[in-house]
Amino acid sequence: MEAKTFGNSTPFQGSLHVADLAQRSGVTPATVRYYARIGLIDCRKDPNNGYRCFSGTDAKRIAFIRRAQAFGLTISDIKRVFESIEAGDDPSELVRSMVEDRLATVRARIAKLTSTEDRIRKAMSAWRAMGNPPPADGELCPLVERLDIYKVDSQVSNGHQHDASAGRQAAESRDIRSTA
Repeated sequence: MEAKTFGNSTPFQGSLHVADLAQRSGVTPATVRYYARIGLIDCRKDPNNGYRCFSGTDAKRIAFIRRAQAFGLTISDIKRVFESIEAGDDPSELVRSMVEDRLATVRARIAKLTSTEDRIRKAMSAWRAMGNPPPADGELCPLVERLDIYKVDSQVSNGHQHDASAGRQAAESRDIRSTA
């Protein structure tokens, strides 16, 4: 790559403009600008034209950011990792700790989503039995208002919910019959 000069200064070796860095890194130009604005990557401005210029190091940092995000790290987490590196520390324990915390968070979200799925399955089963009753005086939606959600929740949490795989198979079987 050809060196670019900035005014009368020495050439800035291997400089990349926003679009070049974005293409090289597999992100959008807006992402490059965002990372520069929040300090995750460094940019210099060409005094001749005002263009932002980046280095190959910034491409490496963007690759790191994308990989770290794949492990569930947030931009805030990644900033802490970069601060640790810039302080001369080995960030490995910090990263390990953050990813372990993220795993615990993901597991908790999965448990909550599984509970929600079970509650929805129970409600859908009850609604099939209920049909489509007309609203009584003051009711907005009988399906929602006549279902005792607390009873459904306690059945789900006490293990009275039917086996999820059996429920899925039954639902899939009904779906197949209804489309045939």
